[in-house]
Amino acid sequence: MRKLLSVGFVIALILAIAISGCAGTNKTTEPSTPPSEGAKEETKKVESKPNVVIYGYVSEMTTLDPSTEFSNSIIILPNVYECLVKYTPEGLKPWLATSWESNEDGTEWIFHLRKGVKFHSGNELTAEDVKWSIERTVRMGLGASFIWDPVESIEVVDDYTIKFKLKYPANLPLIASSSYGAYIMDSKLLSKIGDDETIADYLNKGHDAGSGPYTIEKYEPKTEVVLKKFDEYWGGWSDDQFDIAIIKIVPDASLREQMVASGEIHIARDLPLDDIPKLQQDPNVVVKQKSSYQELYAMLNTRKPPLDNKLVRQALSYAVPYEDIVKYVLHDYGKAAKGPIPPGMLGYFEDLKTYTYDPEKAKELLEQAGYPNGGFKLVLTYTNGDEAEAKVAEILKAEWGKLGIDVEIRPMNWEQQWALAKSDPMKAQDVFIFYWWPTYPTPYDFLFSMFHSEDEINFNLAYYSNPEFDELIDKAVALEGTNIEKAKDLYRKAEEILMEDAPAIFLYSPDDVYVIHKSVKGFEANPGYPQVVFFYDLRAT
Repeated sequence: MRKLLSVGFVIALILAIAISGCAGTNKTTEPSTPPSEGAKEETKKVESKPNVVIYGYVSEMTTLDPSTEFSNSIIILPNVYECLVKYTPEGLKPWLATSWESNEDGTEWIFHLRKGVKFHSGNELTAEDVKWSIERTVRMGLGASFIWDPVESIEVVDDYTIKFKLKYPANLPLIASSSYGAYIMDSKLLSKIGDDETIADYLNKGHDAGSGPYTIEKYEPKTEVVLKKFDEYWGGWSDDQFDIAIIKIVPDASLREQMVASGEIHIARDLPLDDIPKLQQDPNVVVKQKSSYQELYAMLNTRKPPLDNKLVRQALSYAVPYEDIVKYVLHDYGKAAKGPIPPGMLGYFEDLKTYTYDPEKAKELLEQAGYPNGGFKLVLTYTNGDEAEAKVAEILKAEWGKLGIDVEIRPMNWEQQWALAKSDPMKAQDVFIFYWWPTYPTPYDFLFSMFHSEDEINFNLAYYSNPEFDELIDKAVALEGTNIEKAKDLYRKAEEILMEDAPAIFLYSPDDVYVIHKSVKGFEANPGYPQVVFFYDLRAT
């Protein structure tokens, strides 16, 4: 939304410079007399100050509607919109809400809103916007709307106070920090646009209704997204922050690597891992490595022989060289899994008893199960084009082949893999490899989504059912907001059941590895917002 033609011209000039691979400059006045050498140096520093930052990203964007977005556009939304609460690994932090409290059993929560927050339209944030945004997300029933399932009603107490009454106890502040489905929108603007579908069309044309530090200046989902700083952002601005942030779609990993090393882009991830040591020696970039909340699973079809036999599933779990996979596939940029929850999250237990590589134990279990020489075939699917999944599949084929098990590997595009998995379990794949990361950082998102009993299969691609397990995790999530130690105890018991029943093989949790050009500082990955770069936190060096 350009206020003046002159402002638009300056932005167009900045973008032209950025796209050509050069940083923008601040205009300086030509001195009337020749400057000294020191003055020349000072002028040079001012002129070279960047005001554009570019994030090279692997995939095209999907949707700009905060109520329904559940994919790649997550990297846009937290820069344009804000949640009530912000998740960090160190704890929940105020965002649009400055504080919150609950009743004793966690069935009623009150949030106190930050005063003086403006949306990009100029409208002021009030509790009505919070109520409208969440109710619209729930009403549409798409994307991550399920996170609000505990909410029975939302009451506006006053302009800056909002009350949630829940159907059952829940950790609502954690839910309100979700990277999907929890963003607050400008209801005064959007309610004038039309119905939910009309609003979605409006937003997906490149408009926004957020209160975040950046507005959407240009939206070309297959090539690039340009964000412009919002001058009236409640957090304020300093001179070394970036006026323009660009998300440039660069699918080729090698090209992204070249671009970040040269400074044509400033931030990149998902680069060839075997090149990271070389980049660590490059004085033009900084490599940042941090544990993610992502984990790779091999889901085992518990309905279909021979994997309906727990002993066979346990045997396969012992016949996996976990540490070798981390070295070969991840080049040690990650960690072998310790159960279903990634490190750093609630529900991760370093001392949880898990499977280790023990081929002799695997042979013993197969013999007990009635398959002393293997003698059966398994169909394993993974997402075509995922190099890491392909390498894991080949390792499993080789290791299980040593037990006399024939593994047919089927690389499939996601839609085909998904369709096969959602068909009749007796006709579906035997082993399904895929990644999971949380909608918001709770172990319940992992344990419920993939292992809770389901009448209609969604993500439980092991087709697993254990009522005792279901009861434990359902009780645990209700205690997260009021008795965290009891919740941990229940989650641990549930995970011990999973390890015994072995409905899946828990392979590894990859690290987030970002490469940052030396001209940018202040970046820190936040595993609660996967692949997001918070541009407001960055500074020019």
